[in-house]
Amino acid sequence: MKFGDRLKNARTEMNLTQEQVANDFFITRQTISSWENEKTYPDIASLIKLSDYYHVSLDILLKEDTGMKEYLKKDLIRKKLKKITTVSATLNLIVTVMLLLWTAGFFKPFATILFIVAIAINIGLLSKLQEFSAELKSTTEKSTKKEKTKTAFYLSLVAILFLVYVFFALDLSIGECLNNYV
Repeated sequence: MKFGDRLKNARTEMNLTQEQVANDFFITRQTISSWENEKTYPDIASLIKLSDYYHVSLDILLKEDTGMKEYLKKDLIRKKLKKITTVSATLNLIVTVMLLLWTAGFFKPFATILFIVAIAINIGLLSKLQEFSAELKSTTEKSTKKEKTKTAFYLSLVAILFLVYVFFALDLSIGECLNNYV
């Protein structure tokens, strides 16, 4: 028996309608229906509430249901991906601000070291992002266009930041060399 069937059986054994359960959970009847038809799955918090509500253990609800296990695995990966993309975006913002301040004359002694460290951290984050994306693809077998676009965006952003840094570093070093010889 699948997850949706177990939910439906538990609900009908208690002589409840989808509407009654939905009202108790403060969600729509359609959400209950989509869970029972396995079009979507509840999040972990809702799953625990359902287990308590129907007086059925989580083990029984989830037993032998690969769809729910895959959903939970993907949900965990998505949470990790969200953390990594947040850290990466924050780091990129900091690097951009550092570059702007560097061009204004701040951080000159430490700019190169800070930027190289930021790029190294960003590359590490992107490789981790790629690992999670590959893991997510293996669970879904087909990556979505949105996931591909996000990965391409972050890789492009790192490449652009690196090129901007190289441009500024070369421009400043050439300018300093010319000033020393003139």
